Amino acid sequence: MKKIKNFIRFLSICIIVFFVLGYICQFLFKLLWSFELFNRVSYDIIYDYWEKGGVFKTFRDCSLAAALCLMPFIGLILSYKLYKYGLVRFLTNPIIKLYRRVTRPKVMEVEHVSIKNLGGKDKTLDEIIAEKIEKEKGGVTGGNAVQSLRKQIAAKIEENEKQ
Repeated sequence: MKKIKNFIRFLSICIIVFFVLGYICQFLFKLLWSFELFNRVSYDIIYDYWEKGGVFKTFRDCSLAAALCLMPFIGLILSYKLYKYGLVRFLTNPIIKLYRRVTRPKVMEVEHVSIKNLGGKDKTLDEIIAEKIEKEKGGVTGGNAVQSLRKQIAAKIEENEKQ
């Protein structure tokens, strides 16, 4: 039931938007191209021109064709925005965005940022092990640590053999 209610709401918004957009476009089309949007004669003139091999060459002709093709898409986008935001928020949204852009500080710099573990190179497993050994033994390098570990293991094996 809720889906049907939302669909009816969206459809009613679409109808209202297309009527308002149609009358606004009627005024603009008549002013810019001398084309009457709600008159069949204007469409018949374009159709006859196209059937007789006419080509849209000038910017004026191409812009008329583009405006006629884009008008339904613009109407659907406006309908969706009105459906999603509501009329008041839809009308005030450009003013709010402009206000935020004007009042936002020009330079968004922070004096001091301290974030750990950013940047630097990735360490390999050998480097990590060498660092841990140095911490435990106090400055013994990785190669020397291995040598000393081998000597300690050999000494323990000899002790076990003697026993």
